[in-house]
Amino acid sequence: MPHANNSFTNRARLAGKISRSARRVASKLGIIPGEQADRVKKVRCGKLDRYDSYYESIQYDHLSDWDESVSCDDYVAIRKRKPRIIYNFAKILAHRVTSKLVGDNVFPSFKVKDDPDTEEYLRFVLKASKLQHRILDPVKHMCVSGSSLVRFYVEAGVIKVEHYNAKHVYPEFQPNGELLKARIQYVYADVNDLDEKGKPREKWYKLELGMFVDTLYDNPEYQPNVDPIFSVEESVPHNLGFVQAEWLRTAETLHSPDGPSLIMDILDFIDELNYSLSQSSQSVGYNQDPQLTINKMDEEEVGALIRSSTKAWNMGREGKAEFIESGMNGVQAAMDFRDKIRLNVQDVARIVLLDPEKMVDHAQSGKAMEVLHGPLVELVNELRPMMEDRLTKLLQKMAITLLILNQQGLPVPVVIPPGYRPKSLSLSTMWPPIFPQTMQDLQLKVNIASSVSGANLVSRETMTGWLASDFDIEDMEEEQRRIEAQPVINPFGAF
Repeated sequence: MPHANNSFTNRARLAGKISRSARRVASKLGIIPGEQADRVKKVRCGKLDRYDSYYESIQYDHLSDWDESVSCDDYVAIRKRKPRIIYNFAKILAHRVTSKLVGDNVFPSFKVKDDPDTEEYLRFVLKASKLQHRILDPVKHMCVSGSSLVRFYVEAGVIKVEHYNAKHVYPEFQPNGELLKARIQYVYADVNDLDEKGKPREKWYKLELGMFVDTLYDNPEYQPNVDPIFSVEESVPHNLGFVQAEWLRTAETLHSPDGPSLIMDILDFIDELNYSLSQSSQSVGYNQDPQLTINKMDEEEVGALIRSSTKAWNMGREGKAEFIESGMNGVQAAMDFRDKIRLNVQDVARIVLLDPEKMVDHAQSGKAMEVLHGPLVELVNELRPMMEDRLTKLLQKMAITLLILNQQGLPVPVVIPPGYRPKSLSLSTMWPPIFPQTMQDLQLKVNIASSVSGANLVSRETMTGWLASDFDIEDMEEEQRRIEAQPVINPFGAF
């Protein structure tokens, strides 16, 4: 969403340069000269809006452009400019943690004890909802903001899954911690409704999700300092007894619905990286396009310089010209400083950014990768219990919703046999290793199992159970019968 001061800043830029007073205004986020700050809140919490701006790389949009600030007559302090280069560490962190938390290779499996039919039913629900893919974006925003909302509903026999940024959601909880209701409210640009200047009008959006009814409101136009007045546009009763949504968060806190953001302690480091990169870029640019100086010639002689047929300046007998080139010692010092900043950021954020050339030596072993990424492994293990609880609740809600809709004769995306009733919806969650084992790890594990069982230290059945998950063996008893029944091909063993 564009900030309120952008139009003012753009008009000043079109005039040729930005005045000192205009720049002071531009450095204040959301402030228009001659007007007071908008008292109507567009977001639930300004802190969440700031975290989100770092994820979207718009945290500096209210500042004057770097190159225009350099070229204008009035000096603009470095930290009052928008960096020329923005290194989006917040997005890198969110993507990397999410990929190791709920990515394709680490997404959990759900089991129902003594009820294979329900386990199969839940597998189809998970597939029909495409939850494994659709949960990625809300988890990324959860990492940045500390929380996010995932909503689902069934429309025309298809499960729809949506997510909303925590800064636009106003949740309320029951005493047991489950959602009581959630209000989604924000301002958006309606591209289908343009004003007299051809710009999209800003309008309010409001949706309330309840335990028995979902209510959608109309879209009044946004007016600064004016509270919106909503009217009900559509109300859909579902009578499920629960909210068709789940509130994701990194951890439970006592006085806030939001968990701690994973980037809350590294914002200053991110700023330092961006400004250091921008200053280095400017220094290298000066070195690649150096300033020409001419001495022993007055202004009139410089104006009368004659270029020869070889495209060189004819400077006479005394004239002399040379380029002023900056040394690169400052750039090298800045690179060393940025390396230290990256290390500090990784210490605080608990993710490791490895050199790709060095990763090749360790990528052959999953255990080696776990050691190298020790802080990230610890972080993911801390987040897994919270994610496990919310994923389980979300899958249970989807399963119950489809059963009720099917009972009502409405279309559902899963074929449910007549009279089917789940014996239990108590799920157990199985998480795979954060770094999957490689063939080298598997070979070593098989060798250990063969050696231990061959030495009669541990039974072969126990070792088979130890290797079962590596070979996707679900029924151990059946597998043991197959082992005992298979013919012995080489009684002397393998070489």
